[in-house]
Amino acid sequence: MGILLGAPIWYGNRPFKKTIEELYKLELDYFEFSLDYPLPDCMAESEREELNRLLEEFNLKIGFHSPLDTVVAHPRDEIANASMRILRNCMEFSAEFLPRTLYYNFHLHPRVPTYKLEDVRQQIKLKGLKRCGEITELASEFGITVCVENDLVPFEWSDLILEALSRFYPNLQFTFDVGHAIKAEMCHPRKIKKKDGSYLDYLTRWIEKCGSKILVAHVHDCSLTEKRDHLSLGSGELDFDRIFDLLKSTPSKYLLIEAFWKNTAKKKMDYTELGRNVELCRSYL
Repeated sequence: MGILLGAPIWYGNRPFKKTIEELYKLELDYFEFSLDYPLPDCMAESEREELNRLLEEFNLKIGFHSPLDTVVAHPRDEIANASMRILRNCMEFSAEFLPRTLYYNFHLHPRVPTYKLEDVRQQIKLKGLKRCGEITELASEFGITVCVENDLVPFEWSDLILEALSRFYPNLQFTFDVGHAIKAEMCHPRKIKKKDGSYLDYLTRWIEKCGSKILVAHVHDCSLTEKRDHLSLGSGELDFDRIFDLLKSTPSKYLLIEAFWKNTAKKKMDYTELGRNVELCRSYL
């Protein structure tokens, strides 16, 4: 089986039936369903049954993105414990769609202002590794594949994810977000190299360190000058010939077109533009 191509769906894409029909017309293989509030709790049993029926009718697969406010590695145990309860409920929901469920994706680094301090990062790392162990056990309990995604954190500060993958792979796999890897360095100007094409160095470091553990790749364009990501492919400044060469050197199985904006002015994507992105990705695969 070749790489499966998908697009994201979130709460704002209601009615879901219409959105899924549009993605089917683009001949996508799957979609990644974001479980941000009030999902999945707001979905009645009839709506869950309809979603499963649509997956079967259109022969689509589904991936899941954990809620962005589930800070499972937060250094305050009260916050982390509450997040783990939410994550468990969301994982249980994602298991309702087996065998069409491909993976469950989550973020790990908490947005804590003191994260820049080395001693705080070490505390968070220890707590985060413990939580990762618990998450992989949950995934095994529900029979789903779980992936951790790189955040907007510089590579040098990402030892939590790197060690988690080293310790728990293959029970924990990797979602590599191309734009996050680039923007994480752009948000820290002292790290920016001045030579042309330096963003490829940032991607290459991730590929060399944990490319063999990549299951899912998130692709979108970036404006290096305006520090914007999640742009439609071709509307930023990235060289996708080079980027797809890097991605094809990994064993990734799923490619998500995670473009929310048509251009740097943040004009929203439409299905025509998404279709252009789909064809562009297919030309590389």
